[in-house]
Amino acid sequence: MSTDRAALDELWRIRNAAAMTLALSEEQMRRAVGEASVEELVALIETFAPGRSSGPEWTRTFEPLMERLWAWRDDETLAALARVFGARGLPWAGVARALSPEQGVASRATRRQPAWARLPAFTVV
Repeated sequence: MSTDRAALDELWRIRNAAAMTLALSEEQMRRAVGEASVEELVALIETFAPGRSSGPEWTRTFEPLMERLWAWRDDETLAALARVFGARGLPWAGVARALSPEQGVASRATRRQPAWARLPAFTVV
């Protein structure tokens, strides 16, 4: 039983370290996104090129990014991004749709923020 107890204790320490690492990286990403230019944000979003990454993996990682952009950036920045990707045509329609004002309203309305939370409860990849 003592070996099980040690294993549980160690797992709890690992879990706490992972949670702290996630919180720190989330805050670092928030600052970086907040300071990024529209061009830098376009380059980040381009890594989600629909032709390169499709299917559930694209959605699984793209949706949390969009959720954070709507939380961390202003409407003008998101409108500029929507114009860039809207002008690219059908292959980028999903990205442009995710950057639409309607999506922003929905994203901001559904984001959970418990009173005790230090960070918003975002979708986790």
